Amino acid sequence: MLRSLLVENYRLFRKLSLDRIGQVNLIVGTNNCGKSSLLEAIYIHAGMGSPGHIISVLRERGEFTPTRGGVGEYQIGHLFHGHTINSTLSIKLQAILRTGQTATLTMTPSRVTYPRRREPPPATSEENIELSITYRLGDSIEIKDKLRLSPIRYRPGSYVFFSSEQARFLTTRYLGYDELALLWDEITLTPKEDRVVEALQILEPSVRRISFTSRQTSNSGILLKLAGQDEPVPLGSMGDGMRRILALIASLVTVEGGVLLVDEIDTGLYYGVLTDMWRMLLETAARLKVQVFATTHSLDCVRSFQDALANREESDLGLLIRLEREGDDIKAITYTKDELAIAVQQGIEVR
Repeated sequence: MLRSLLVENYRLFRKLSLDRIGQVNLIVGTNNCGKSSLLEAIYIHAGMGSPGHIISVLRERGEFTPTRGGVGEYQIGHLFHGHTINSTLSIKLQAILRTGQTATLTMTPSRVTYPRRREPPPATSEENIELSITYRLGDSIEIKDKLRLSPIRYRPGSYVFFSSEQARFLTTRYLGYDELALLWDEITLTPKEDRVVEALQILEPSVRRISFTSRQTSNSGILLKLAGQDEPVPLGSMGDGMRRILALIASLVTVEGGVLLVDEIDTGLYYGVLTDMWRMLLETAARLKVQVFATTHSLDCVRSFQDALANREESDLGLLIRLEREGDDIKAITYTKDELAIAVQQGIEVR
């Protein structure tokens, strides 16, 4: 787990320091202050610079240049502060872990050339740009890799699961049947099934069981058994909130000891269920040792987060992180459980 984080030269962040990080963190701030970018940076760091994590981030943003035949090439420049590639500037993600170790990830761009090419690409082109990736954990472990993002081909219709063994990243889009089925493969016939049912009962108390069919039907391949109902009910007929809760709890219980990142966590959820959602998330994260980072624009979500924290004995379980612009820079302001309670009670705007 992360205790603190330094982000340099990544997207909106020239330099961002998070001196305090909790186990469950709610990130707030105005539009275009870097909330989603912060989730991406943590996701890339959690993967120790895995090329798969970097490519997932680029794909989710749609950062590619279209070429012939409906394909495209990844745009690496948008990862860097100012949207500009400069071989003298590296992306640096440095964390102090709960163990006290320092974990540092650096990504440095360079241009590679090929002898068969008659002319070099223009200086402004991203063609043949390569990322040199280095991950260091303390003084003992060092991982090096290289990633050439152009001219790797990208098809908009193709699919990459925004997930790995170290981290799960839920964006604002809804997970499809195939994505949820992959998660369910890790849950079925284990005690984690009970946690999934308990989470779904936040929205529908009559839920008793959940099942995935061998193929997706015209409505949904995910079925729910409800109390008092002889026939199973498709999840698709239960509303978007049920699918969001399922994606949230399934992602949480399948990343034990890792990181869960959720963009706009309250998407599709009625404000009246948010406190119960946070209670479920706080309890499960503490039990499974998962570190959670979520964003929101909703004051109801912030208040519900504070309500859920008030019932927990741990003083450092939850933290509110507000990102705030100061000119061209962005700084982080943190609120502990007690500080957040005072702010909410006094009507102080923390979003």
